[in-house]
Amino acid sequence: MAQGSAKIRIVHAEPLGHGARLLRVERVDGAALGFAGGQYVIINTGVTLPGGKLAKRAYSLLSSDAEQRSVEIAVKRIGAGPGSNVLNDIAVGAELEWSGPWGKLRLPDGFSGRALVVATDTGITAALGIARGAAAAGAAQLDLLWLVESDDTFVSERFVRERLPERARLTVLGGFLPVGHPERPARACALVGDHLAAGPYDAALCAGDGAVIYPLRDRLAALGAPEGSVLLESFFNNPLKKSA
Repeated sequence: MAQGSAKIRIVHAEPLGHGARLLRVERVDGAALGFAGGQYVIINTGVTLPGGKLAKRAYSLLSSDAEQRSVEIAVKRIGAGPGSNVLNDIAVGAELEWSGPWGKLRLPDGFSGRALVVATDTGITAALGIARGAAAAGAAQLDLLWLVESDDTFVSERFVRERLPERARLTVLGGFLPVGHPERPARACALVGDHLAAGPYDAALCAGDGAVIYPLRDRLAALGAPEGSVLLESFFNNPLKKSA
């Protein structure tokens, strides 16, 4: 897939629940975006942070990759965060710069096995992109498990179900423990373990809270997931960044 910087234009915007927004964007030059389901882009909001760095934020592409001329992203307003506030307030027609697409959280081309996609919190946008991607079309089974405290501050369950292919099976575990709760990782591992009772998967893709999905990878491996079959995309609480 093509990678690099490009100018993009906001061509549509609409509110999503409380404090979130759906944006449709396209390249200013009209070129194809060149993305695959599950990938993300990094948007330069144009805001200069204290210290002189630009506020650049990563967003998953939740549209079907069958359409390469425009794409949707969901943006959650995070407190006084300069990046998320700019994108929640930006006008249709405005132009920004992005780089990408990036990321390896995607099913391989020609995949025909059973796939499990686990999302916590805002990681559901990556899960949507995976499920709607061309690579998922040949999957024998595609199960999505969404662990979320509440869906009224970002995308709703209805929003997700309306965009999923019919063959994708969504299980929403609402009322999940809040971010930062010490028992969150263990609870997620137990829930996913219960979900695996129906049999093994050929691939598992996990997105969202890094404090959850890294222990979850270890749990899936202990339950027999094939080596290298569990892929991760940490949206926040990335333990690798903390230790770097």
